[in-house]
Amino acid sequence: MLFKRAMAVVAGAALPLATTLALAPTAGAQTEPEPPVTETVEVTYTCNANNASNIGGVNPWTNTVTVTYPESVAPGEFFDVTIQAGEMNPVQSRTGRVTYDIQTPSNVTSLASALSGGQYGFNSGTPSLTTVNPGTKVNAAGTDVTRIWGGTSARFGTSSGTSTNSGLAKTSNAAFRLPAVTFSMRAPLAPGAEVVFGLPGAGADPLTYNAENTQFAYTRGTSNTGTQVECIAGANAAQLTKTTVADVAPIILDSTTRIIGGNQTADSSIPVQLQAQVAAPYATSDELSQGTVTFRDQATNLIVGTANPNDQGIATIQHEFPRIPDGDPDEIRTIIAEYSGVPGNISSSQDTIVLTLTEKPTVFWNTNFTVAARVGTLGDESLPVNVTATFARPGLNFPEGTMVQLYRDALPVGEPVPMPATGASITFPTDEIDRTDRTGTHRYTVELETIWFDYNEWKGSTQNPAVVVVAGLDGEIITPEPGTGSLDLGSLTDPMTTSLSGSVGYDVAPLSSPTVFGLLSSAS
Repeated sequence: MLFKRAMAVVAGAALPLATTLALAPTAGAQTEPEPPVTETVEVTYTCNANNASNIGGVNPWTNTVTVTYPESVAPGEFFDVTIQAGEMNPVQSRTGRVTYDIQTPSNVTSLASALSGGQYGFNSGTPSLTTVNPGTKVNAAGTDVTRIWGGTSARFGTSSGTSTNSGLAKTSNAAFRLPAVTFSMRAPLAPGAEVVFGLPGAGADPLTYNAENTQFAYTRGTSNTGTQVECIAGANAAQLTKTTVADVAPIILDSTTRIIGGNQTADSSIPVQLQAQVAAPYATSDELSQGTVTFRDQATNLIVGTANPNDQGIATIQHEFPRIPDGDPDEIRTIIAEYSGVPGNISSSQDTIVLTLTEKPTVFWNTNFTVAARVGTLGDESLPVNVTATFARPGLNFPEGTMVQLYRDALPVGEPVPMPATGASITFPTDEIDRTDRTGTHRYTVELETIWFDYNEWKGSTQNPAVVVVAGLDGEIITPEPGTGSLDLGSLTDPMTTSLSGSVGYDVAPLSSPTVFGLLSSAS
């Protein structure tokens, strides 16, 4: 489950939440998106073994699947698709290890999934969602096949077996129905693109009952040792829904850009490093990186460097300004970081700082913060998040009055807090993330407010943000995309701790000039 163009599970919202519905005109716009429709699809099954004791009896048998989906959407629009298998009627007295697989599209962004109710008839096992390897049906993160199950499977999948008293199970021959699944996603940006949901292996010909073709499976019997049954769906199940991207104005996501470190001082005798963090909570890191951050000297209009945001949304450049002659006064420059945005997808944004260039040799103290975010109980309107930051305290302690600011999606959260006089961690006041209709991913960072005195500069920032995902008001859930500083949360559906920076905090005071005796920290 994740934030790539594939599957996901658990969710979020943010400060001024960047889900702007600013519209940019599209050439030749002709059609308007339509409201969702609800339909039924008759899916014919053939099963192995072919037996009168199977659900539905001997081959073939039919199951009525209910689907709800929009037939058209705008480019970049958020929308939902719901799929629910129809009622099924066991013949034997025990049914167990029920699994039901759904084929999901690969051309959407931020695909999320959640159970949305409507199940009945099971007397043991709890329905949940996972993603599975399309070829083996063993649990695997981030694939395009989603499985409804109760923790065990029959012949194909994780925790497979023949018993009937495991996973989703029942001890009578009364009818049962699996829960509905709602998928939430962002549409492709290209007009004419089609988003299709179906059942994997549909129409397999010849009927080969392997893992890839088996869509519905279970065990049946009269005791704890049962018979495994694998079922293949008919060809029409390859397309249960089809949503077309209309030729209308796209939905544009807002971005935020912040220069890390704020106003800064730099020794003009060495290259200056500048960093900017770009955030757009509903955009993937791949989409963000399609834009470019340009650092520019406002007074001269000189471009001092350009970079694309990395997978953490951070763009980094180095630039060596003209050397200030000994004895000359400091130079004050205003630096602008401009994020270009991505046409038809993400808006542009910018930030400005004051950079003081000096001819005095300067010692730079850089502190790396490792950030952790633990979520509380999800409420109807918000999700509480408790953020802590750890660091290595240098041998030369922080100056008195050092403050640390918490950021969410490049925007400040509350007021700065003092750096503690002792210890190596900071706990920030609880942050409340407002819930919106849509699921979003949010990244927490912390930053030491830059202090410069006697040609010592103290800075500190987060290498790897802590990712928090908050369920949208409709209940959809997603997990953050894997990467440095984040964990794949699999199919878990409860709020939880996200993971946190994989780096170890450090604090180093490198020499900026041979004439300066730098004080190295205890962690260097």
